Amino acid sequence: MRTAKALSVVVAGLATATVLSLGTSASAVTPASPGDASPSAGHVSVDGHRVVRGTTIGEWGRTTDGELYSFTYKAGETRPAAPAAPAARCSVYISDVAFHGAGAGAWFQWETSQACSGSFGSQKLQTQMWRSSWSGPRGYNNWHGTDATSNNFIDFGWSSDCNDGGGTYTYYPVMQGYASGIGWGPTTRSNNDLRKGCGTRAPNP
Repeated sequence: MRTAKALSVVVAGLATATVLSLGTSASAVTPASPGDASPSAGHVSVDGHRVVRGTTIGEWGRTTDGELYSFTYKAGETRPAAPAAPAARCSVYISDVAFHGAGAGAWFQWETSQACSGSFGSQKLQTQMWRSSWSGPRGYNNWHGTDATSNNFIDFGWSSDCNDGGGTYTYYPVMQGYASGIGWGPTTRSNNDLRKGCGTRAPNP
C-alpha cells in the first residue's frame, strides 16, 4: 500500500469544520447546516457534513445505560431508529473507489471519514482493500489505520498499488471505526467495486 496521506484532517468542531465532499474531487467544501436535507445537488447532510447521496453510512453508539447499538444505512434514506440521546455515537463514511494509471503503475484510491459526538473519548479508523475469491472476500493488503485523536471529525485518503498481471478479480475497500468510549463499529464497504487484473495481493502491502 502506498503511504497513507491525510487529504484533509479536520481539527475543528463538527459545526464549523471545512470538510471533504466524499465521492468528488479533493477540494474543500462548506459544511451543510444540521438538518439540511439537500445542501447541494446529489448531496445530503449527515452529522452536519456533506455526503454524496447513496453513500453507505455505518453508525454505532452507547446509551447512558451502557447499551451498545449499531446499524448501516444509505445517505439520503431514512435513518434507522436509534436511542434519542446516546451518551456517545460515531458515523463512518467511505467513498467510491477509483482506479488510476495503467499496467505496473496503476493504483486504487479512496477516502474515509469518521464523525463522533458525546463522550466518545478518542477515535481512529482503519481500512483495507478486499478482493473477490471463490470462497468469499479476502484482504488484498493489510489493514492500515490512523492514530487515535480527540478530534470529533477525521478524514483520510488512501491508495493501494495494483499488482498488474496477476489475475482478474473484483476489488473494493472497506473501513471500520473505533472510539475508546464505545468500541469498534460496523465494517462498511464502498458502494462500488472494480473488476481489474491486479492479482491476489498488493505489491506493497
